[in-house]
Amino acid sequence: MWHIKTFDELSNREIWAMYRTRIEVFVVDQHSEYQDVDERDLTALHVFYEVDGELLAYARVFTKNQETVTFGRVLTVRKARGQGLGKALVQKLMDVMATHFDQDKIEIEAQEHAIGLYERFGFGVYGDTFLDVGVPHKMMVAKNQKNTAGSEGAN
Repeated sequence: MWHIKTFDELSNREIWAMYRTRIEVFVVDQHSEYQDVDERDLTALHVFYEVDGELLAYARVFTKNQETVTFGRVLTVRKARGQGLGKALVQKLMDVMATHFDQDKIEIEAQEHAIGLYERFGFGVYGDTFLDVGVPHKMMVAKNQKNTAGSEGAN
């Protein structure tokens, strides 16, 4: 089941699952040492998919500035990969931004291995490759399709 929640709406167990899974994927699996928990968690919308209480896919969406919305910490757990859940998550993120955010532009920092996925959703690459905690990234941008998607499936 898909969920879209503010930080204050998350249960203690959901917060624990969110942090545990983000650390498992980004810090342990990708060998990246960084401070995962930050102030963005407090203002972001947390979008996640769970089955039987187990978090399988997650991302957070937040305002970058007056013109731009962004999302990050995009993940699917190892056992759920290759089943289309990543594509479903990005579609859910696009829907959430269209229905919950007024900004015209979406800008993300995409890991290079995921560029093809984001291109399918209208994102274009700009700028040079840069390293974020040792992982190659590219900046990508797309237009927010505001108010064109329904909000079914929320929470």
